[in-house]
Amino acid sequence: MVRTIKIIGVLGFIICLLVMYMTNHGIRGIQNFDRDFRLLDMRFHYSSEIVKQTIEQISAGGRRAYQRYLILDFVFILFFLATMITVSDAIPVSLSVKIALFIVCGLRALLDILENILLLRMLGQYPAFNEAMASVCSRITTFKFIMLYLWLVFILMHIVISGVISIRREP
Repeated sequence: MVRTIKIIGVLGFIICLLVMYMTNHGIRGIQNFDRDFRLLDMRFHYSSEIVKQTIEQISAGGRRAYQRYLILDFVFILFFLATMITVSDAIPVSLSVKIALFIVCGLRALLDILENILLLRMLGQYPAFNEAMASVCSRITTFKFIMLYLWLVFILMHIVISGVISIRREP
């Protein structure tokens, strides 16, 4: 049962990525309204002015497309969390380290959810604009990436250390 959930999680992650990057349900759909559009939640940090400018430039149709994208992103967050947990669980480390990895995975997902909620709210409130909300959203995005980078650094360090240990064991 657990193995099936892991497989579904990883497959869902891949399918969501394809839909989000290769179809009009994703970024391409928003770029139909603004050719230069870049996702706010894929930047490490951004100013509240960038948020306002992005929301204005994509027009009403682009804002609706961005809202649909963010709804799809909630599904992606779930599958990405399952994938991160699957990878973390496969690493032969102590239970306390594994729990720490799972916490980092959960925090990244939680921050991503909060970020999406704030972006959806700002898109829905347009033309009204809350500068403080945009600033908080940017900080949440930054912390989301910090959690992702912490997780990635640990995974990569473990791979390198395991490789070095296995090389030293060879005669």
